[in-house]
Amino acid sequence: MFDVQITFVMPHWLYWGGLLLFPLVMMLFVRRDARRREALPEADEGPLTSEELEERIFHDRALSYEDLKAENGFTRLIDRISGFTGVFVAYWTVIAVVTYFYEVAVRYFFDSPTNWAHESMFLMFGMQYLIAGAYAYLHDAHVRVDLFYSKAGPRGKAALDIFTSVFFLVFTLALLWTGWTFFTNSVSADFLPFGTGYANERSFTEWQVAYWPVKGTIFLGAVFLLLQGLGRLVKDILVMRRVDALEEEGRHV
Repeated sequence: MFDVQITFVMPHWLYWGGLLLFPLVMMLFVRRDARRREALPEADEGPLTSEELEERIFHDRALSYEDLKAENGFTRLIDRISGFTGVFVAYWTVIAVVTYFYEVAVRYFFDSPTNWAHESMFLMFGMQYLIAGAYAYLHDAHVRVDLFYSKAGPRGKAALDIFTSVFFLVFTLALLWTGWTFFTNSVSADFLPFGTGYANERSFTEWQVAYWPVKGTIFLGAVFLLLQGLGRLVKDILVMRRVDALEEEGRHV
């Protein structure tokens, strides 16, 4: 449409710097806005009636797994790490929107399609998928093949989680080992002491972006997922103990 050739190519430092800094800036901005909103005066709803207070304190329904979900300092720390990493990579989606808008604009208005836009985004989405695994596990967002879990009580759910954690650990440890192998093979020993590759691996396109940070996220994502799995295992054990304690007190669970 326009007789102008756009030759801009995303510098590597801008790509990696944007992935690291943009989410931090957005998170700080959102946190600042949330604190400002919390500081605003809230409307006084008035004191609770005796019936409302009694309903909040005493109830005769059976406890659910969520009611019994226990935690300690270790699990709270792991949950915060998983929550932070999930929110961090979620802001990468904004980068994708801007990048694809740029690609569409230069392709159809200036007849200057790029390779780096598509390559940078599918690499980014791959890293996002891996790092966000722990966040998804924290919020039970993974697909679950459910035959018994939804109908089980708190003790049954905790027991099933503990039993299936064996398979979870096998998967995450395999992902951890494979991710570390891919990562070290993509880096030379001259660049990092633990590197086993002949050179730092780069893409085969003209963009020539380094692959070792991308492959490093396989290992990093496995670490986050393993930590979240251990935190969930601790919670399930605490739930089992809490169920036993309540049953000893004669409370229906």
